[in-house]
Amino acid sequence: MRDKRGEKRKPSKIRLYIASLVFALGTVLIVSLFILPFFVNLDSWYFVIPFLVLYLVNTVLALFIFNNKVQINFKLSWLVVIITIPVGGAIIYLLYANKITTKRKRKLRLNKIKLELWAGKDASEKTLDKLKKLNGDSWAIARYLYKECEASLYQNTETQYFKLGELAYPYILQELSKAQKFIFIEYFIIEDGYMFGKIYDILREKAKSGVDVRLIYDDFGSVAKVEANFFKRARRDGIKCFAFNRIRPLVDIRQNSRDHRKIIVIDGVRGFTGGCNLADEYINIKKRFGNWKDNFVLIKGEGVTSLTTLFLSNWALITKDPIKDVNEIKKYSFSKNKECLFEPIKIEKDAFVQNFGEVPFDGEDGAKTAYLQMISRAKKYVYISTPYLNPDTELITALTTAAKSGIDVRILTPGIPDKKIVFSLTRSYYSMLLSEGIKIYEYTPGFNHAKMILVDDEIAMTGTINFEYRSLYLHFENGIVFYKGHIIKDIKNDFDELFLVSKKQYLGQWINKSVFKRMFWGILRIFSPLL
Repeated sequence: MRDKRGEKRKPSKIRLYIASLVFALGTVLIVSLFILPFFVNLDSWYFVIPFLVLYLVNTVLALFIFNNKVQINFKLSWLVVIITIPVGGAIIYLLYANKITTKRKRKLRLNKIKLELWAGKDASEKTLDKLKKLNGDSWAIARYLYKECEASLYQNTETQYFKLGELAYPYILQELSKAQKFIFIEYFIIEDGYMFGKIYDILREKAKSGVDVRLIYDDFGSVAKVEANFFKRARRDGIKCFAFNRIRPLVDIRQNSRDHRKIIVIDGVRGFTGGCNLADEYINIKKRFGNWKDNFVLIKGEGVTSLTTLFLSNWALITKDPIKDVNEIKKYSFSKNKECLFEPIKIEKDAFVQNFGEVPFDGEDGAKTAYLQMISRAKKYVYISTPYLNPDTELITALTTAAKSGIDVRILTPGIPDKKIVFSLTRSYYSMLLSEGIKIYEYTPGFNHAKMILVDDEIAMTGTINFEYRSLYLHFENGIVFYKGHIIKDIKNDFDELFLVSKKQYLGQWINKSVFKRMFWGILRIFSPLL
């Protein structure tokens, strides 16, 4: 990407360095608090009183965490921290825990999101009835997402599956070039380079021609990948641009609740989602961890409306300017913009599409519940692909119960890691899962970043949701569920090809690891919700 003088700008890493330094200094301070009692004279009341106060704070905080309405693994991890670090445990929690400070603040933020989701939601009762006649299990999942996650169910939607990012990239450029009214983009990572550079050129030209171009990128995900004030330059180029949850290392070192979504919407009639970010490694131009396996989905037609609404819900949150008029939101729907399609869409009679979003503070674990329902309703097989494997107790129970019931349960993980600690955490579950009859495969050509679940040739889900704690509880995510249709076969073929090039794992490889290795894995699992 170049500035007005044609000079290429290099992303600055200074914010990343500052954030890392502040994090390191905070950790040193906390460790110091932990070891301080061993080096001071506790007979002096100058030290006894402060430590008694800290112990009291820890006790009160432990009771608060125990009675809080959060996931049980999260509670256990923080209780272990407070118990093992009685001096400083409370400080660690207050510094690093992902908490929005007050109920009022949570409610205000949630109201902005819900307003957009409710206004953009289309009635789906008739569509649900059609699905129920075809498959009652699929209907139950779709109905849950419709009722609890404001996710409308659609037919009249054309779908196209791309098993690699580089296969979808030409289509993305082509579809963006067709935009007549608006382009909405929301991504965890954007990076200065070939992939995003060409996309940005189109966005800039479209903005100049009067197209409403809006861009959201996560500041933490994109730190050191674009310049710190990239959003300012984008605005100078006519693009309405915001960095989600900006990094403030000297003010707040908590960096959870990231925007992990990946959404492209063109005119409300065409949309892309999937696991790929907008960076060169996702289309294998830049090689870091072998071949990067990921996916994209292109949808055209009515189903794009819910993808548009998801974007608008986070746009309302970060711009602090929600659209309050229902008719104003509806103008971005497919029905109001279908003339922008150019070509007729290829509709499958018995195929259904449902986009849904995950909001970390709405009190509803939509993605996890969808996973649980899919696993529990399987009759033949469950295939799961995830770059990071860190399931909670309920998901482990669902998987093992399915395997013990004769269901062919397979999990595909990376063969080459992008994060070694998280990769070790992933492997720490192998012996537990393998011993219960679950099959595990590691993608040997490189890093598997695809997030997919496929059940019985009937239902599939992909998008941004990893099979791990952060995606399920802490981040803004989006998923797309397919009921029936040819795209189910495409995803099944992708899985079959992946299993052929992946290395199957066996229990004997993992059950006889050294005591120290098993202890390390045990510690990782205890603190896994905090990683």
